[in-house]
Amino acid sequence: MALHKAKIKVVQIIADSDLSGGPKHVLGLLKNLDKDLFECFLICPPGQLSIEAKLIPKVEVANVVMKSKFDIISMFEIHGEIEKIRADKNPFGPIIIHLHGARAGLLGGFAVKRNIPIIYTEHRYDAGYHLKNPVNEFIQKMVLKRLLKKSKSVIAVSGSVKDFLTKSGMAAKEKIQVIPNGIELQLTTYNLQEPKKIKEGNKAPVIGTVGNLNIQKGQKYLVQAMVEILQHYPLATLEIIGEGPLREDLESLAEDLKIKNRVALLGARKDVFAHLRHWDVFVLPSIAETFGIAILEAMQAGVPVVASKVGGILDIIDHRSEGILVSPRDPAEIAEAVKEILDHPAFAAKLKKAGRDRVKDFDWKKVIKEIEELYLSVTN
Repeated sequence: MALHKAKIKVVQIIADSDLSGGPKHVLGLLKNLDKDLFECFLICPPGQLSIEAKLIPKVEVANVVMKSKFDIISMFEIHGEIEKIRADKNPFGPIIIHLHGARAGLLGGFAVKRNIPIIYTEHRYDAGYHLKNPVNEFIQKMVLKRLLKKSKSVIAVSGSVKDFLTKSGMAAKEKIQVIPNGIELQLTTYNLQEPKKIKEGNKAPVIGTVGNLNIQKGQKYLVQAMVEILQHYPLATLEIIGEGPLREDLESLAEDLKIKNRVALLGARKDVFAHLRHWDVFVLPSIAETFGIAILEAMQAGVPVVASKVGGILDIIDHRSEGILVSPRDPAEIAEAVKEILDHPAFAAKLKKAGRDRVKDFDWKKVIKEIEELYLSVTN
C-alpha cells in the first residue's frame, strides 16, 4: 500500500459536532486511519466532536462555525483553513478533502480549489428523507448535484442512499461506492448473560431507544406503543436517550396517554452503553434512516432489536434473524414485536447471538480498509 513517499493529507469537513451518526462516523475515521500513510485533519464547528477529536494523537482540528448551507463567511474560513493545511509541510504533496453531509458539502465544495480531489459521503438523503421546506430541499439537491459532479468519488453509507442518488440523477452510478458506518468492537466487552425470563410476578422490562428527538426518528410511535405494552407488562418502562426539538411534544404525548411515569426522557448521554446493557429490548422506530449506527451499538451490547423496515436498516437486519422489522408509523406492530421478544426468552437469545455476530461485519478494522483504498486510488 505504500505508494507515496509523502503522507497523504486528508481533511475531514463536517458541519455537525454533536456525535450523532455522521460526526460519530468522522470520529471513527480519525481514530482508525493509518497514521503512517495519512496526515489527519478535521474542520468542524465547536462541540463534542471537536473535543473528542483533539484527544486523538496525530489529528489536527480547526473550528469553523457553519451557520447555514449558504454561509459565505464560513466558506471563506474553510478555504483559509484548507490553504493553511496545504501549505504546511510538503505543500506540493497529495491532499484529499472528504466532505460529510449537505451543509459541509455545499460550503466545503465551493471552498476547495479545482485541483484538490473531493470525496463526498452522503449520510442522510435517501428516498424517505425530506426537509420541512420543500423549496429549500429542491435548492439544496440542485446545488448538491453540482458538488457530486465535481467530486472524484461519492460514498453512500447504505444501499438505499446509493439507490436514491442514482435514481434521482444526483450522481453517476459508477462514481458511487457503498461503504457502511463502522463500529469499535473493542470499546466495550460485556459479560453477556442469557435473557432473564420475565415472570408473571415480576414484569419489569426496560425498553429503550437512542436518537435525536426529531420527526425522522419516530419516537412518538414508540411512546404510543407503550400503551399496549403496559397492558401486558404494567411495570415496564421506556427510556429515551437523545435531545432535540420534539422533547416537549414527547413529554406532552406521554402525559396525554397517562403513561408519563413509565416514560423517561434521559437527554443526551455519553454513557449510552451503560444503559444499553440493562435494556431488554431496543427499538428504533424511525420513519427514515439511512443507516442506523444505534442498531449496531445495541447488537454489540447484546440487546434484541426491533426496527422500522426503512432505508439502510434493511442492510443491517434480516427480518426475524438479527432482529424484528416493523412497518414505520405503526405503534401496534412495534408493541407486538416487543411483546414477542419479552414473552419468548429463547427467541430473544437467538436474536442476541445473531446480532453479536452481525455487528462484526461493521468492525472499523474492516471498514477503514475500504476507505483507505479509496483514498489511495483517488490520489493515484
